[in-house]
Amino acid sequence: MRIYHAAPGKMDALLGRFANHTETLFARHGIKTTGYWVAQDKSTNLLMYMVEHESVEAAEKNWEAFRNDADWQRLKAETDANGPLAASIDRYFMDQVDLAKLKTGVSLKS
Repeated sequence: MRIYHAAPGKMDALLGRFANHTETLFARHGIKTTGYWVAQDKSTNLLMYMVEHESVEAAEKNWEAFRNDADWQRLKAETDANGPLAASIDRYFMDQVDLAKLKTGVSLKS
């Protein structure tokens, strides 16, 4: 999961960069997006998205290739020319949880 904290006033430009360019570059480097979300509270300026990789090692390799891609570097320089679109980025590697395997037999009574 990646969470972008868009710079003030830059959310539309950030979303546009993803929609018009970044997705194509992700595919080039084996980064498979599973979904994008924005917070309903627009004052938070949050863009969240999930990507899939075969492993943490594969993810690191894919992201490094993406960051070193000349097309990405040129695009980032152009779109960040008047200040970065993202103020900060958080990332998390996660494992899916199968809740069915975690059931304890305890039930709630109303």
